[in-house]
Amino acid sequence: MASPSTTAAIFAFILMSSLAIATSNDLGFYYFVLMWPGAYCKQTNAGCCTPKSGKPALDFFVKGLYPFSTDGTPLTKCNRTPFFNNQISDLEGELLKYWSNIKCPSSEPKNLWRSTWKTYGVCSGLSEHEYFKKTLELKNKIDLLSILGENGIVPTDSGDYSFLDVKRAVSKGVGATNAIRCSKNQWDETIVYEFYVCVDKDAKNIIHCPVLPNFTCTPRVVFGSFTYDMLKNKTAIEENPIRMSVDDE
Repeated sequence: MASPSTTAAIFAFILMSSLAIATSNDLGFYYFVLMWPGAYCKQTNAGCCTPKSGKPALDFFVKGLYPFSTDGTPLTKCNRTPFFNNQISDLEGELLKYWSNIKCPSSEPKNLWRSTWKTYGVCSGLSEHEYFKKTLELKNKIDLLSILGENGIVPTDSGDYSFLDVKRAVSKGVGATNAIRCSKNQWDETIVYEFYVCVDKDAKNIIHCPVLPNFTCTPRVVFGSFTYDMLKNKTAIEENPIRMSVDDE
């Protein structure tokens, strides 16, 4: 006869397996979201900080790969599969470049990855390694900085762009519908902040969005610069205790 601890372990395994099956059945598509760090830094006077792991790439950051049901319902916290950093150690170099955390005060990007996995990754039906690997593959596939640059849209602090031109450039570049989330900088200008691209339930192919987020931007938008000079260090934060209030995880 099995011991109580063994029975409990078997029950937990069955429960987790059933949750994974339910997640796989419910999953309709993903929103793959890329964030422009230059916009993040300029939303408030608090700015942004260099992560404890060092300087990230001067490029779009991965914000997340978010699972949704076909009708547009977000799938979150489907089970309690734990996060183990050693499962993605081979991906860490790329993660530090493109999936970093520039929130102030400086923090470890691993905390961001853990939060993303426990909230969204557990609903993907993928292993931890697969989830992060597929997300990085999508980042490499969708080179937004190049897509925009090829259409004459480059980061600048001396002008703005037509929002429709930005949206058309991205639609042409990815070959599918997409959504753009705007924000405001400290001068009350509308800035392009996040780009939403839809991906199939295999987290592999770009698709037309079954449901588009309802975002609103102004006819003219700013696509500002992002440089290492914008990243503060810990000392600067101690001198200026203001903290950013925007959501980052």
